Amino acid sequence: MVLVSATMIVSVVTTQSQFRAMRAEEFDRTVMPLMAARAADILDDHGMGALADFLSSLQTTLHWQAFLFDDEGKEILSQPTEPDVDAMAISALQSAGTIIQTSHGTRFAATRTTGSMGTHYVLVIGTKVESVTDVLRAPIQVQFVRAAAVLFIAGFVCFWLARYITAPIRDLRAATHRLATGNLSARVGDATTGRADELAELSRDFDHMAEQIESLISSQKRLFADISHELRSPLARLTVALGLTRLHANPESVKGLDRIETEAGRLNTLIGNLLRLARLEGGSEFLQGEQVLLDQVVAEVTADADYEAQSRNRHVRLVKSEPCTILGNKELLRSAVENVIRNAVNYTAEGTEVQISLQRTNAGGGDTALISVRDHGRGVPDEALPDIFLPFYRVGDARDRSSGGSGLGLSITDRAVRLHRGSVRAENCNGGGLLIEIRLPCAGKLRNEPEKVLSA
Repeated sequence: MVLVSATMIVSVVTTQSQFRAMRAEEFDRTVMPLMAARAADILDDHGMGALADFLSSLQTTLHWQAFLFDDEGKEILSQPTEPDVDAMAISALQSAGTIIQTSHGTRFAATRTTGSMGTHYVLVIGTKVESVTDVLRAPIQVQFVRAAAVLFIAGFVCFWLARYITAPIRDLRAATHRLATGNLSARVGDATTGRADELAELSRDFDHMAEQIESLISSQKRLFADISHELRSPLARLTVALGLTRLHANPESVKGLDRIETEAGRLNTLIGNLLRLARLEGGSEFLQGEQVLLDQVVAEVTADADYEAQSRNRHVRLVKSEPCTILGNKELLRSAVENVIRNAVNYTAEGTEVQISLQRTNAGGGDTALISVRDHGRGVPDEALPDIFLPFYRVGDARDRSSGGSGLGLSITDRAVRLHRGSVRAENCNGGGLLIEIRLPCAGKLRNEPEKVLSA
């Protein structure tokens, strides 16, 4: 904008200089015959002294260099003249009009006249030509005002233009961020109304894309929930039929029926997890807003998990526990913690223990409950860490089907934690094993209890 403004100023000044030159030429052709006649009359009527005073007054008042030549081409007052001026005087004696030419930054005009005694004279007047630099030359105060005006106008226009151009980009960025955090209803909306540029088209394309994504994911969730719900009916009939078959089964069939019952139980658990995940993702799982003593929930889940882990030559130990109160759904929180701990029990090596800690931290100006669950298994490849919280995702070499898991436990944990405005992350530990951390915002201080450090 400064460059454009400077170019405009130079263009205006140059055009103005040309306009002034044209006006000056018109002025010379009009005034020169009058001035020449006046100078000739003064010389003939009052003598050379009066002529010298007249020409001096032109120099003083109008800044003109004036010379009067006789009919032989000689300067009457014997003033020093340049060769170009002498040549113009001789040319003017032979011409009836006004001759104008520019030499060395000075514009000369020469015209012939006749005095009262009938003698021919030539008046030559020289004026300095105003150049572009002369027009731009001004006192420092004027230059400062000019520069300030240019910068102010250019800065205002640039600021407005930048804001106008980047406004849809900022709106698009905000909508993209909301969409990335799981808000599928995020749209740019009316922010680009009235615009017809490429950014407005991009915003409309984004809204169309977001609508398609929301529609596809909503359809997927509905299908997910419908299928899970419909599977419950044949499973219930299978369980009833299995019970009736046991009444009349012979001893040889008991083993096969036990196998069917085990698989039916696993299928029932899987369907239950699917329905819960569908409710969490669909927003139909509501928080009751009750105060949950998180340290008690963690302690209960730890005790239950340790009891089951001992039969597999593994242990679960709560190494640290601080009082924490969470505002939310107790069963959801219990399920979130239990899924992580049972997942760790499944993959920790035999003869090792799963270590659990609960501590209260202060992050971002608010108290946060930090639950850490660390196993001593083979861990997870680093590139797969962000994906282990996706439904049905399984790491081939570390999470095989022999574990009996369905790949939904950590997904339920992730949804339940985010529903409580928390976060969950996983990382590999030095020396092997996987560490999963759950962060939940605390509701406030529950009670003044000393920190509990438990050991097996």
